[in-house]
Amino acid sequence: MPALSPHMSLTEAELVALRATRQLIPVADAVFRVDGPGAIDCLQGLLTNDVVKPASGTAIWGAFLTPKGMIITDAWVLRDGAGAWVLVPAAMRSAMQQLFARTIPPRLAKVTDRSDDTRVRWLSGGVPTALPDISRFDPHGIAPFSAIVLTHDSALTDGRLMEHGWKTAPAEYADLSKLLLGWPTLGREIDERTLPQEVRFDELGGVRYDKGCYTGQETVARLHFRGHTNRVLRGICWAPGDRPTDTAVGDGEKSVGTLRTIAQIGDRSVALATIRREIGVGDMVRAGDSEGVVVEPPFDLGEPAVA
Repeated sequence: MPALSPHMSLTEAELVALRATRQLIPVADAVFRVDGPGAIDCLQGLLTNDVVKPASGTAIWGAFLTPKGMIITDAWVLRDGAGAWVLVPAAMRSAMQQLFARTIPPRLAKVTDRSDDTRVRWLSGGVPTALPDISRFDPHGIAPFSAIVLTHDSALTDGRLMEHGWKTAPAEYADLSKLLLGWPTLGREIDERTLPQEVRFDELGGVRYDKGCYTGQETVARLHFRGHTNRVLRGICWAPGDRPTDTAVGDGEKSVGTLRTIAQIGDRSVALATIRREIGVGDMVRAGDSEGVVVEPPFDLGEPAVA
């Protein structure tokens, strides 16, 4: 069977650059602004994470859920004074317009779609401490970036950051950074039937169990305190030169999971997969004709050899 096409590819030298240099990564998110006396309280009642306690200038990762606890989309909420910015994957722009219209009363908060005039940048490798006029948000906890920057003038902001040592990176570096840390992506690891605990929201700090009620909270809390998910998000690594040839993950004759995101890094293949809970870290599984080892993200790829 032929090897599967990876979702992203990176040379060993590019991996070194991603790890060791300052990267300016454009991210095609939909952007919403939420203002008003009830802005933060309204978001607190919708997001899986706590948006009340973090300070202004903080980026908080979480999810908006259905009443049954399934993920609608993951999101970054950026605290900005008494209001906030909400960033979601671009494909969710229309769905979020509808969600906010249904759930946020205009007398409490005003939601404005700013996707057409506001651009998102991820910074990796440091933060621009010498540029106080840049709209920067630092992550509250772990994140696949060092900081998020919002800009209404991409050319000006990018130019200033490049003057201070940041290098423009391909947009796919955002997905690659997420994969290496075991971060789920909407449309691959996350679909309309996904629960937060199935895709590492606990491990990544994307859900709080002490913040009070929010949409879908009952299901999420019950699963946390009284049970567990049947599947979990794991990594799989293949030996150098080996490639997965099927998205179905098997243990002997039994199907145990599905490859979700696949990356080629030099001569190594790695992937994120949703796998049955009973398959443990260190177990060998098959993806078509190839066998890989199950690992707990983040991926430990060692030091790449660069010619």
